[in-house]
Amino acid sequence: MMIDRFLIPALAGLSMLSPAVAPSDSVLYVLQHDNVTPAQLRDAAFTWLIVEPTIDTGTGQELTPAEVADIETGGPCAKTTLAYLSIGEAEDYRSYWDASWVDGAGNPIPGVAPAWLGPQNPDFPGNYKVRFWDPDWQALILGTPAGTGETPLDRIIDQGMDGVYLDIIDGYYFWSTSADGGIPELSRMQARTLMIDFIETIANYAHTTRNTPGFLVFPQNASDIIRNDAFEFDADTDRYFAAIDGIGQEDLFYNELTAQPPAETQFVLDHLREFPLRGKTVLVTDYVIKETNQSAPKNDARVADFYARCAAEGFIPYAAISNRALDVIVTFAGPGWSQQQPAPGCGAPPADINGDGIVDTADLGILLGAFGTNDPAPDLNGDGVVDTADLGELISAFGISRGDFRNEKRYKRALNRLYKAALRDGLERTRRQRKLDRKRLKSLSKGQSGADTGGSQGPPSGGGNGDGDRRRPPRR
Repeated sequence: MMIDRFLIPALAGLSMLSPAVAPSDSVLYVLQHDNVTPAQLRDAAFTWLIVEPTIDTGTGQELTPAEVADIETGGPCAKTTLAYLSIGEAEDYRSYWDASWVDGAGNPIPGVAPAWLGPQNPDFPGNYKVRFWDPDWQALILGTPAGTGETPLDRIIDQGMDGVYLDIIDGYYFWSTSADGGIPELSRMQARTLMIDFIETIANYAHTTRNTPGFLVFPQNASDIIRNDAFEFDADTDRYFAAIDGIGQEDLFYNELTAQPPAETQFVLDHLREFPLRGKTVLVTDYVIKETNQSAPKNDARVADFYARCAAEGFIPYAAISNRALDVIVTFAGPGWSQQQPAPGCGAPPADINGDGIVDTADLGILLGAFGTNDPAPDLNGDGVVDTADLGELISAFGISRGDFRNEKRYKRALNRLYKAALRDGLERTRRQRKLDRKRLKSLSKGQSGADTGGSQGPPSGGGNGDGDRRRPPRR
């Protein structure tokens, strides 16, 4: 049993992310129901669903609790549902809206409009900036759990949604800068703290007041809210991460059909990478499918690059149509496509090599026994060889990451314990195999390097991609 002397250095040299995301996890994002029925949402084989909870904003018709339950559990894949809710802008098609607040040009009327109502977003007619910290605005979002005035968050909870997907978190920029038409009533630090306060209030209300402790909170964009003006983590950072369960990010690698400038992508990644290290899920939507030609020849290169870069980060991708309407279920597979959307497998962990329903030392033993071969079962990434990349995926499924440990010594000890447990499960290697292990793994351990934890110390010129206003078309 000499293999452990040679594999342990290679294990300790690996760079791994946590939490583990199964390659078969997939996310669907639908904000307009004109072309999508509840039955189609149910039958779509995705594991995550971001959805507008109102089917018809004209009549106020919403998904019923029965429909939500059917969507979550009635189809080929069990789904985690996140209901869309804008907290940084008011929308004139919502039940809380009063048309008398604005004039014929859509401008708030002084003395008539509430104090929290700001100017109309010129890119989205009918959407208005709000002073999100105002108690009257927040009372329109949550706090009335029944009756005709039931607030949006309460209706979402009563629909049986698994969580809420909070948009316009980046609205805090608007009130702390004069750039891009903003109104600097606050400093960035003040606006940041107030937005985190609001998100924390939403989480506490759902978990405690409404007694739904498993209710999920996912903000969208504005990932740099985790850092203060000195580009450091602080007490607000910790409060923010304690309140949320993940984040949604748009336009990470592509601005529709055009690759983002590397500096902008790097700026956002420097923040997003902290989320998995804190045990949070990252859902990414890039609008990379050409609206006028959705064939593989016109789109596969972009989609393949987008998927590969998300996989490298441990993010869950959704390739959406470039018109940003989010009004169809985008799927692709077969000839010409390098990827499949949704990914097959309904989120089942591929690292469960022996199929017993759990990723454990028995699976690790199988992988180590096949190390260096082309055995397809433990070749978790499907590249034709069982190697350290597969080992990294399997160990990530155990939740072991450098980010979970504050020093390298504890990290190495954890990997040693895991590997030795696999040896106790009966791994055997011939003398010739051990010799090959020694040669191969010695080379690998020398060549393996840790993740680059450095990053930019501020935003690139022009601002970070995906952290300004989302470009969602107005609904009917």
